[in-house]
Amino acid sequence: MKDEKKSQARRKVGRILIYFMIVLLLIAAGANILFYNELKIIRSIKKLADEKPIYYMKIDGDYYFEDFLKSGGASSDKEVSAFLSKRISKGFYSVDVAENELACSTISAMTPDGAHVWGRNFDWTDSVPIIVRCVPKDGYASISTCDFQNITSDSNTVPEGIANKMLAIAALYVPMDGINEAGLCVADLEVNEGGMTTVDTDKPDLTITTAIRLLLNKAASVDEAIELLKLYDIYASGGISHHLAISDAAGASVAIEFVEGEMVVVNTNTVTNFNLANKNTAAGGESAKQRFEYLSTIYEENEGLLTGEQVKHALEQVSQSNGKWTTQWSIVYEKDSLSATYYFNGNFEKDYSFFIHNQ
Repeated sequence: MKDEKKSQARRKVGRILIYFMIVLLLIAAGANILFYNELKIIRSIKKLADEKPIYYMKIDGDYYFEDFLKSGGASSDKEVSAFLSKRISKGFYSVDVAENELACSTISAMTPDGAHVWGRNFDWTDSVPIIVRCVPKDGYASISTCDFQNITSDSNTVPEGIANKMLAIAALYVPMDGINEAGLCVADLEVNEGGMTTVDTDKPDLTITTAIRLLLNKAASVDEAIELLKLYDIYASGGISHHLAISDAAGASVAIEFVEGEMVVVNTNTVTNFNLANKNTAAGGESAKQRFEYLSTIYEENEGLLTGEQVKHALEQVSQSNGKWTTQWSIVYEKDSLSATYYFNGNFEKDYSFFIHNQ
């Protein structure tokens, strides 16, 4: 009798364990269905270097960016955060997006063989770069760069562990710069003297970083980029003023600036940290003036024809190695190969190459 009772008890415990395992499996299956896209993205995240936290992430699709545009976009980082919190976490936790101050340089030219070449320095402090390869279903594939600090506000936090990897998905909406398969190059640069005032109209809204994502996904040329931006009210990110350096495969190159509520287009092959529309190179400070004049001289002395190696050398000469703001990453893009070569922390001896296709 005792043995029979023990046997029944064991069977009861066994059934409870089976039911418990079934519940766990159902929960896991539900989570996999609910977070299918997110789990696919975070599985692509890879650390590229041990000496500096550098990460790579691939996103197939636009990760709700078309929904974001159809909903009217966002006029602030807070609104971007609210949209992403619903999508990434399904409302279970919040995703914060903000942009810090930055000081940067860009140069656009053609190679002697007639191909577009572009260079960019991103100057900041203790960045956690994430290289994002995005392949939208209805748009241009691209490579862009995000500083994970703009999502976490913490240079010590990296996209490792499931929670932080989920947060990293927001990088798609916070690109500092990028290139797409049509040859369009875009970079965000701070305007040190301020002056970015947005007039609120009936147009949908975009922050600077979501405007960059729009251009990477949808614009093939400078002209197309300008026409797209005209459709939106563009708002500052992070409470600071910005302008966009944009160039294309045909060699067109402009700075898009926002002065007294108006979008102003300035033809230029070099951009640093002052509004070129105001024609005052000293407005952004001595460093911005020196970097702009050096890059402009290099461009003019070579009559606008530079090799990728010359662009790399120019970026090295204007990179920042001392003071609060130092060069976190540099990019040399060459249209012929549809590749972006990165250099981190001002180290131009070690490179990391990324190809828009076949990666």
